Amino acid sequence: MTQSEGKTCDIFLSVVIPTYNEAHRLPQTLGEIFPYLNEKFSRYEVIIVDDNSPDHTATLVMKQAETVPNLRVLVQPRRFGKGASVRRGCMAAKGDYVLFMDADHSTPIQELDRMLSLLEDNHTNVIVGVRTYQEDESRLRRVVGLSLQILAHLIVFRKAVIDSQCGFKLFSKEAVSHLFPYCRINGGMLDIELFFLMHAFDVSCYYQPVHWKNKPGSRINIVRCMILDPIDLLKIRLRWALGVYIKPLLDDKQPWNISHH
Repeated sequence: MTQSEGKTCDIFLSVVIPTYNEAHRLPQTLGEIFPYLNEKFSRYEVIIVDDNSPDHTATLVMKQAETVPNLRVLVQPRRFGKGASVRRGCMAAKGDYVLFMDADHSTPIQELDRMLSLLEDNHTNVIVGVRTYQEDESRLRRVVGLSLQILAHLIVFRKAVIDSQCGFKLFSKEAVSHLFPYCRINGGMLDIELFFLMHAFDVSCYYQPVHWKNKPGSRINIVRCMILDPIDLLKIRLRWALGVYIKPLLDDKQPWNISHH
């Protein structure tokens, strides 16, 4: 990997952004990340995976994609959840490295600078952001986030995980192929499932402190966090006990490919 003052010449980067009802924020996010990507990378793609948003997020992006060749849009046939969108986008990515990030751009794309240098220096397959520098996070989000981390350590994790839910994670193409086809979680607990599989499959991971700012309009479903998310955590352990994770989920069994049946 070589970096120059202009472009990072020999890296093809894929950026995956899952969306649901983001028509009001996504244009600003794309406007913020494209100048950086154009400056830093000779080859890149941005993949928007829309979870069948009723606010026509996909239509908005498709129109922009007509004039932006680096922008791809995938639309789920119905709503499945963030996890399914991230999984589909990462598995469809063509890049040497795949970043998935939040649609609200809560972690600045510029944090990639340090991550790319770490890939070269540490020979790791995955670099995950840790929200060390946080701004404007509510007390409620902190309590829910900490509670989830405790539950995940009690039920799922084999090793310590500093921050599982930061929406800024970078994977090598090799790591994508070793992890995402084996995932089954369609909702927000995909991140925890990924850490579980990294531990189980011995995929190396490096933690990188990043800046994070809570953006207006960010949503948190307390009912799901308190009831449904712990159920997904238990499902991860049950699937492992039953040997489900031994084999990847075949493409024709992915939810976006069987929903019309």
